[in-house]
Amino acid sequence: MKKVLIVDDNDRYANHLKVYFDQKNIKSDRAYDAKQGWDMFQKSNDYDMIVSDVTMETQTSGLWMMRRIYQSGYKGVMVIASTGFDVWGVMPFSSYFLTWFCGLHWMIPKVPLKQGTVEWVPTILSKGKTNPF
Repeated sequence: MKKVLIVDDNDRYANHLKVYFDQKNIKSDRAYDAKQGWDMFQKSNDYDMIVSDVTMETQTSGLWMMRRIYQSGYKGVMVIASTGFDVWGVMPFSSYFLTWFCGLHWMIPKVPLKQGTVEWVPTILSKGKTNPF
């Protein structure tokens, strides 16, 4: 069975992601901030995917956690769900920069997620694919 780590301090977004994965019969664990996400990753390095918010304890704590996981040699799918992706011009830049910075495969904008829709936007690492699961 596939397993996902969701790292987000916002209950609404995290719950919409959990429902999405539950409907696909994918187990998910949740961390409430980047520190807890890193700790959970270290304890159970069997996640097929990590989905993280960016702004939690600090404005960029999610990014730094994802970079740390990427640099640890993690081979799973890296996803960021962020309100930043709802700002014009951020996704095209992120599609390149975040692949280098933290091995990002997918971006999830939060405006659709707020309504319960998980919209998978590929980075250059996942171009041509429909979604990871």
